[in-house]
Amino acid sequence: MAEPEVLSPTLEEKRSVSESSVEKREAEAELTDDARMAKEVEEFEERLQNDEAANEEYLVQEAYEVAIKVLSTRDDPELNALTFRTFFLGLGFSAFGAVLAQIYYFKPQTLSVSTLFLLVLSYWFGTGMHALLPSNGIWRWINPGPFNIKEHVAIIIMSSSASVSATAIQVISVQDLYYNNTLNPGLAIFTLIGSQLLGYGYAGLLQELLVRPTKCFWPSTISTANLFQALHFDNQMTSKRVRLFWTIFTVMFFWEIIPQWIFPVLTGLSIFCLANNTSPVFRNIFGGASNNEGMGLLAWCFDWNLIGSGCLFNPLWLQINQDIGIFFTYILMAGVYYGNLWRAKDFPFMSQAIFAADGSQYNQTALLTNGKFDPVKYEQLGPAFFSATNALGLMTANLSLGATFTHVFFWHWQDLLPFLKSFNPWSKTEFIVHDAHFEKMKVYKQLPRWWYFILLAAAYAIAQATNYGAHSGLPWWALTIILLISLTLSMLFATLAATIGFFQFNTSANGFYQMITSYLVPGDPIANLYGALYGQHPQDQCILMLGDLKLGQYTKLAPRITFAMQIMGTIVGAVLNYIMMLTIINANRAALLSISGTRLWSGQNAQGFNTNGISWGGLGPEMFGIHGVYHMVPLCLAIGVFCPLPLIAAWYIWPKAGFENFSTPIILQYSTFLSVGINTSVNPMMAIGIFSQWWVRTRYPRWFTKYNYIVAAALDGGTQVISFMLNFAVFGASGTPHLFPQWWGNDFNLSADRCVLPDQS
Repeated sequence: MAEPEVLSPTLEEKRSVSESSVEKREAEAELTDDARMAKEVEEFEERLQNDEAANEEYLVQEAYEVAIKVLSTRDDPELNALTFRTFFLGLGFSAFGAVLAQIYYFKPQTLSVSTLFLLVLSYWFGTGMHALLPSNGIWRWINPGPFNIKEHVAIIIMSSSASVSATAIQVISVQDLYYNNTLNPGLAIFTLIGSQLLGYGYAGLLQELLVRPTKCFWPSTISTANLFQALHFDNQMTSKRVRLFWTIFTVMFFWEIIPQWIFPVLTGLSIFCLANNTSPVFRNIFGGASNNEGMGLLAWCFDWNLIGSGCLFNPLWLQINQDIGIFFTYILMAGVYYGNLWRAKDFPFMSQAIFAADGSQYNQTALLTNGKFDPVKYEQLGPAFFSATNALGLMTANLSLGATFTHVFFWHWQDLLPFLKSFNPWSKTEFIVHDAHFEKMKVYKQLPRWWYFILLAAAYAIAQATNYGAHSGLPWWALTIILLISLTLSMLFATLAATIGFFQFNTSANGFYQMITSYLVPGDPIANLYGALYGQHPQDQCILMLGDLKLGQYTKLAPRITFAMQIMGTIVGAVLNYIMMLTIINANRAALLSISGTRLWSGQNAQGFNTNGISWGGLGPEMFGIHGVYHMVPLCLAIGVFCPLPLIAAWYIWPKAGFENFSTPIILQYSTFLSVGINTSVNPMMAIGIFSQWWVRTRYPRWFTKYNYIVAAALDGGTQVISFMLNFAVFGASGTPHLFPQWWGNDFNLSADRCVLPDQS
């Protein structure tokens, strides 16, 4: 009797079954590992909260450990984020923040609207609405229960998305101030919206790489998320963290009235200027409490509005690299000016304007015919010049930018590679993330990547339409090239922002994009401004949105709600940015057009943007060509690519010497950090940063983990609230300034630190 035939599997079938089983087991093991990790983190957090952990467990060894040791992974998926309070307060604070941001854009010291400021105010209003409004019957829809953390976070993400002065405002304000061209309101607002939505599209493509992983911990969001959790998770009556927050908040609220209004000398106490208030040399080197005054060497600032909390939450090595760069600043700026490089002494020590050979402001409007460069008029006007320190700033910015390519691709290539592979449509390899916070986010629907592709396509269409509608002179193909470059640089810069908290490129990339545009569309300053807009602003918005997405992950706000809040805030902010810009320009045109401005209003941002537009767009070949005075500026971009190589080589030779901690892009970026703005805050920033991130973190790790970031939030919160009130009550944001009476500590004939005024030398 024949035995039944047994069909043996082929070798290919065996391999297929084997691989499938292995993949299944790996997936199960991975899921188990993630669940086990989440449970271990929860147990660890409970020990920390109950003071049951050993002292060494509190110690933050690696910077990204603050995401677990400072923040909780706690979540309640049943909490409702979309309530009447969310939309009522979200829209209200979006309008409030957008107006405030636009006011700050035209101030001598450019400040951003603090997220912590909005956080504190919205907490008061949210808890007040819960306490004061009825909750029965139809009122239950308006007052559904205690003001919860998810409502609060949604409000802040909406309002912080609105609370920026968009780069498009720079283009629109420059056209108004310098070209007497007031853009159509519809075009202006859609230009604002389109340029921001481009950045949101970039962020959506990068979120898997730069939001979900633990290593991308976004230091600037830690203190914000920590305050959210303290206010909503801690017992309000007994929590030491909350009591400490409100105590410091109150002290700062009253203290800041003194340096900001009554006693401005405290914004920059300079022994040298107190001893001699007639010396321009002392002012240039040791002064710095007024805008574009000096480097502030050895000066001390008692105004937290200028210092800010970055020194408390930025990682130690980021601050060390910044400090090294600032040390070079003192040498380079003094050397360039007093060595009379580029005829430095013929022009102000610090200025963002463009000058004629005789030291007067360059008559840029006389250079153009129908908005284009006219070589005949150029022969009549003669060459144009920068202040030497401004030119030096352009050089170091390009060096830093070039160095970023080498630095990020060398040190972060292994992080970028899996993400880049995930764009391969034939690859079935999933981009896996192991993170305790992201593990809790898996209960919420994620945003499909195609949503962001659609958003990006819509924003691209808006950008092209408004670009042609405004007659910018920027061709469609040039705009497309600029957007592709912007997407690439967004990935590089956002990597640094996510892993070490470095954001300085946000304020320095304009010059780079204007340089690129000058080669694509030579001789057209307006096209140059639009090139910078569509390069810089999407990049800025990408980084801001990624930070919001990380905040949402830390606080467990559903990704789709985060996305919706950002879009709503952007639209509200665009409209109010434009309205407020027109109001300020119409009321303060003379101050905004002057070199130094006043103590209350300054056009330095618009001046700097316009200066680069004229120099690159109108005078690119003459100023930056091979025979131009500033021919080294574009060359520095290529030179910068090679700058990280010595440190990389040293790391290979001495791998345990710590060379991996030094960042060439950061050092170079900060090597002319003091060439603009108010600089007396630098010394206290360096001292407080070392004290917090080294002394306190290593010697008192328990205190650092529990309180450092709450202190940072309290200092900023109290300062920002009173600063807003002072701006409207006495500094003229509402129309008429009310200066404190003149006395020794508030002398209107001198700079705030009693140095000789810049325009008197």
